[in-house]
Amino acid sequence: MRTFIVILALLFAGGCKRHSQPAPFAELASQCTDGDFGCPVPIIYVRDLAASQAYYRDQLGFKLDWTDGDPVDFASVSRGHTRIFMCHKCQGNPGSWLWVATPDVDRTYADVQKRGATIKAPPQNQPWGVREMQVADLDGNVLRIGSPIDHD
Repeated sequence: MRTFIVILALLFAGGCKRHSQPAPFAELASQCTDGDFGCPVPIIYVRDLAASQAYYRDQLGFKLDWTDGDPVDFASVSRGHTRIFMCHKCQGNPGSWLWVATPDVDRTYADVQKRGATIKAPPQNQPWGVREMQVADLDGNVLRIGSPIDHD
């Protein structure tokens, strides 16, 4: 019986994935050490990870940062200072909303419209002093993108 337990322990220990360098989460966490909270990263639910990554890259202009899992079920994309994690059929529900700041919402609108993104609402001045637009992804998650209204 003891031999069986030792063999099982060796099998499980040998099958654990070891990283020779810090995992992407650890790297991100080490960059966010100022203040009490920092670097929030939303995790959105996606039905098809590869298709969602392609949409964020091709239609929304994001960069593909990394993927994780075997098989791959988690990924990171970024544009400017915005980072979004994607989880394949886990963590959250389709149809989440995120608010993202940009210096010029009209320029962002022209860019994503040219790329063929799904526009839910074009830029409009809002009573709270922000010009906002809305764009949806393949799973109905909405990025509400805004910039301050220029009062010049």
